[in-house]
Amino acid sequence: MAFGRSSRVKQRPVEPVTLKILVAGGFGVGKTTAVGSVSEIRPLRTEERLSEAGRPVDDLEGVESKTTTTVAMDFGRITLREDLVLYLFGTPGQDRFWFLWDELAQGSLGAVVLADTRRLEDCFAAVDYFERRRIPFTVAVNSFEG
Repeated sequence: MAFGRSSRVKQRPVEPVTLKILVAGGFGVGKTTAVGSVSEIRPLRTEERLSEAGRPVDDLEGVESKTTTTVAMDFGRITLREDLVLYLFGTPGQDRFWFLWDELAQGSLGAVVLADTRRLEDCFAAVDYFERRRIPFTVAVNSFEG
């Protein structure tokens, strides 16, 4: 019995390299919108309505129309190539949720810090956070009307 060789080479499924990127910045800067805008999947969001109890601690100056806040994280995905996938983790922007940042930052390749032109000082804490931990980051400016 004779067997011929197939010219087709069976390729093993490619196991993609996955990279974790944080999307950080101050309250209301657009982290949830940014993750949702670039994600190829429907993003996971953990938004809740702002409550009266939070009014004394939530600084709504410049974002008065904001009605929700991220209480844990946002998650999205971008496939750059068959073998390279970015996982995006949007951090919560309010000070009372900073305890989550250390968990979210574990294993991250780097971060994007969003800065709001109306409230630039709100991104400084995120910049300090990544500098102190030697996590590479870039700053992206989100320009709003007004």
